[in-house]
This record gives sequence, C-alpha cells and structure tokens, in this order.
Amino acid sequence: MQPTQTTDHKETRISMRIDPERKEVISRAARMRHTTISSFMIENAYNAASELLADQTQITMSEKEIEHFFKILDNPPPSNVQAMRKLLSEPSILDE
Repeated sequence: MQPTQTTDHKETRISMRIDPERKEVISRAARMRHTTISSFMIENAYNAASELLADQTQITMSEKEIEHFFKILDNPPPSNVQAMRKLLSEPSILDE
C-alpha cells in the first residue's frame, strides 16, 4: 500500500548529513520528478524499506494447512487455457 503524499500529519523528523555530490544527484533526480528533495528521499526510502520487509515476511501455517498446500502443489489442476489467459491478462497483487 503506497502512502499518500500530503503535507498533513508530519509528526517526526529525520536529519542526515550527505556529501555534496550525492546531494546533487538526488536533487537532480527530484527535479526530474517535479518534487522536493525531501519528498523524493522519503518516497524512495519508503519503497526500498517496504521491498526489503516484504522479502522478509513469513507465512505461518498449521500442519493441516501445510499438508493441503503441498497436496495442491503436487497435484495441480488440469490445464485450462481460458483460466491461464485470464490469469496472465489481469493485474496481480504483485504488480502493486
């Protein structure tokens, strides 16, 4: 879920030091996106952190759920061309 870019509810502050070369690169990129350096850095840091955390997400299942999961993996349904076309043509939750 993407955060909305609003000026409301800014409750905390993050301060950092950066060398002039990196600041210039970030500044140029922010200008290309027509946004402020702060907004650019927040958005990109948030996206990177979300991606990292998503990679670390664990799924917990009971023994019964695990057995069912493996049974489905080991015995997939017969090929269904129409279902496959639908699957490949609709957006996935992974596209968000």
